[in-house]
Amino acid sequence: MTHKERLMLLGYNKKTLRANLIAFQHDFKISPKQELHRLTIPRLKELTSGDLQLNLLARTIYSESRGEPYRGMVAVGAVVLNRLKSPEFPNSLVEVITEPLAFTVVSNGQFWLRPDQRAYRAAKEALKGRDPSSGSLYFFNPDKSTSTWVKRLRPQLRIGRHLFA
Repeated sequence: MTHKERLMLLGYNKKTLRANLIAFQHDFKISPKQELHRLTIPRLKELTSGDLQLNLLARTIYSESRGEPYRGMVAVGAVVLNRLKSPEFPNSLVEVITEPLAFTVVSNGQFWLRPDQRAYRAAKEALKGRDPSSGSLYFFNPDKSTSTWVKRLRPQLRIGRHLFA
């Protein structure tokens, strides 16, 4: 599969692909005036190579829970996978992660940060079925969350700074 096909698999059409390319260049401080193949293409290849499902989950875990206890990182991955299993959410990992307003890190660009080895280990554990979130479909940091809808959730447990519901 080519990198362009992988990006198309992520739901990008030509218009969206161009807009995301501009956002990507901005996030990684790559001037649009520079040759695309010199900096942009190698970085995009790196971000979309290997096990796509593992990479997407590790990116989500890292961008949402770096600095949290390892158990909390696995729990964040489990929430993403619990959503994938739930009829209330989209039925593909890409759609779960990129669903509008689902994960702030996708819209603010933190999703593109390079995950560390802990995030990859946590993603592998979550993919194997470990679920410290006890089946939760939501998590949030009550000290940072500005969404009013989270107040309607009934948290089941706390891991680090995240509440899981």
